Amino acid sequence: MPLRANNQRTFHRCLYSGILQTIVVLKRNDDQQQGTVRSIKMFQVRQSMQTKTGEAIQGDMSSDVRCSWHIPKIEMDRVGIAYFNVLDRIVDKHNRYWQPEAPQTITNKLFEDHYCLDCVRIDPPNNQLKS
Repeated sequence: MPLRANNQRTFHRCLYSGILQTIVVLKRNDDQQQGTVRSIKMFQVRQSMQTKTGEAIQGDMSSDVRCSWHIPKIEMDRVGIAYFNVLDRIVDKHNRYWQPEAPQTITNKLFEDHYCLDCVRIDPPNNQLKS
């Protein structure tokens, strides 16, 4: 079956079925509500290859650890997220924190149904978040 706008919103579920994971998005509100952070659980999200450079600073973390997160629009619609910005954080299944970087682009692909966020790892000291 050819890939079309009307049949591709869920193709990633079969294509990447073994490597999709559940994440927590710490979404900061805008304008007058910017002090409020919501914790939102998202399913079937894919993380791309991690790149590490620089000095080792904490555990397996070096001074520059990066990856891309591939988030389907259908999942964003389900949880009520319209967009991502640099104030948002992603917490992966290994309890690592990731932040979209300001100079990097947030790419919208596949008929505007798939978002790619280039992120840098920003674990807080003595990370104690339990999921």
